[in-house]
Amino acid sequence: MLVDADTGAVLDGGRHREAMLVASVFKILTALVTIENLPLDADVPISARAEGMPARRMQLKNGEVWKASDLLHALLLASANDAAVALAERTAGSLEAFGGMLDRTAERLHLADAPVLKDPAGLDDEFSVDGGSRISARDLAIAARAFLAYEELVSITRLPEYRFTGGDNEPHRLRSHNRLLTMYPGALGLKTGYTKRAGHTLIGAAERDGRRMVAVVLGAADPYGSVIRLLDRGFATPVSAQADLDHLPPVALGDALEPVTGEAPAPRPVSTPVAVAAGSRAPSVPTDLLVLLAGSAPAVAILIRRRKTSRTAATTAWPI
Repeated sequence: MLVDADTGAVLDGGRHREAMLVASVFKILTALVTIENLPLDADVPISARAEGMPARRMQLKNGEVWKASDLLHALLLASANDAAVALAERTAGSLEAFGGMLDRTAERLHLADAPVLKDPAGLDDEFSVDGGSRISARDLAIAARAFLAYEELVSITRLPEYRFTGGDNEPHRLRSHNRLLTMYPGALGLKTGYTKRAGHTLIGAAERDGRRMVAVVLGAADPYGSVIRLLDRGFATPVSAQADLDHLPPVALGDALEPVTGEAPAPRPVSTPVAVAAGSRAPSVPTDLLVLLAGSAPAVAILIRRRKTSRTAATTAWPI
């Protein structure tokens, strides 16, 4: 699925109306519901259910209290499943209630391909909520347009690295494993995903000359190559050639922002997010442990303090 994010014009698609398992790209919906309903500086208590989520995870512990902003970064950069559950529980009260919020958001955004919205992390195994979520590439593109309207979220996905002190009072460093940031000029990131059942998934967005494009690929053999080819095609298609194309519905945001129309906007000024420069040197902390969560998808690094309890080693079967 290829969409002009500004006008909503559908520039390409194939099987894009079929609701499918999509792995962690679903987390853009979780982030969207969270930012519309929870202040970024809100305290988020960690439950035993969040602690029990499989990797990828932030090693959150029951009883700890973290900041919503830090967990959003963990959700979108490190694809942390425990962060997804913690945010969902704090936002709605329970994972099941969060499913209701997802449904109401889907109705407001006019998702039209019978989405099944259950699991905030995009899991589809025994750890998932009711077997997980199914959503079409078209509906994901609609959600991605709403996501892009919140610059607070875009400022996260375009970061190469994020450092903070967590609710465990320890220093953490997150590195984005979204290779699109280094492979494609103007990339805004968005979200990667992988499970055995869903395969490799990727929502990629980029900005050039004041225009934004969104590409969604599901079950892809070469997700980055596919997204790059789609984005190139999008930027090569002038707005003047979009009049007779199918268009997605206008973006209906929460109360925080005004609705986005289907009209092409004025070019945006180029902005640079505040970030830790890629390749910059981290402070030397002898007891810190850099855990590389490596798999068939690109790696992400999480810097955590060594604890007395042992940790599960990385495996290639981890969902992202």
